[in-house]
Amino acid sequence: MTPKPPYQQRLPNGFSFPMIPVGHGSFSMGSDAEEAFGVESPVHSATIDYLFYIGQFPVTQDLWLAVMGGENPSYFKGGRRPVERVSWYDAAVFCNVLNAQCGYEPVYFSDPAFRQPYGQTQTGIALNNEGPVYRNPAAPGYRLPSEAEWEYAARGGPRGSKALYTGSDVLDEVGWYYDNSHGETKPVGLKLPNELDIFDMSGNVWEWCEDHWHSKYDDAPDDGSAWVDAEKQGDSRVRRGGSWINFAQFCRSSSRSGYAPTSRPIDVGFRLVLVSLPV
Repeated sequence: MTPKPPYQQRLPNGFSFPMIPVGHGSFSMGSDAEEAFGVESPVHSATIDYLFYIGQFPVTQDLWLAVMGGENPSYFKGGRRPVERVSWYDAAVFCNVLNAQCGYEPVYFSDPAFRQPYGQTQTGIALNNEGPVYRNPAAPGYRLPSEAEWEYAARGGPRGSKALYTGSDVLDEVGWYYDNSHGETKPVGLKLPNELDIFDMSGNVWEWCEDHWHSKYDDAPDDGSAWVDAEKQGDSRVRRGGSWINFAQFCRSSSRSGYAPTSRPIDVGFRLVLVSLPV
């Protein structure tokens, strides 16, 4: 079956980027295989009963600059390379700025009543790199993926791939990692995509998810939503996919880790999710 064509989001300045539709379905999240880490258990069923769109590529440096302007934060410069040296907080601000340009309401706020958009000041936009941050679940705009949405898309969505990596059991076919990256990020889209025509979910850069970090899946949501705890403001957030600096084991579709949301390392970026298209 041919994958559905991506949705092309066009910005007011003419820049555009593709978003891939992911249909509803259920999947087994996590892994208890021999190569899995303990944080990937217990394996559990998750059901996503809605259509969502996920970035065909991680956010590139070209897209970051088209939305944010200013200076490129990345260590490895290149317009088609993933943006990196962006914190979880930076990614939340990016989503709010992008939403303003695309005609959506803000998604992330500094208060639980959703009155103060996160990153917005009286004089403009600020990458303050600190919380608290609350997502308005009723806001339909661009946001970070939940951990479940990320893994579901990585595994091919309703196509249900059981491949170790995103689209293949051979990482060299689909991802950049320690053995083939030459010690740097690479332009997106150079390796093979997965079953949904999504690229670079295994390796290249780790990708921030919305969820707070939990070291086990006990009591995890089973409906695709992010596992966020109000009392964990400032605590580690989930990152997925492995990176150019990691060994293959870290680049599997089920691999996961937590990281401080203030950190801006040279191997972490992010990917966008959108649930509702404009009418």
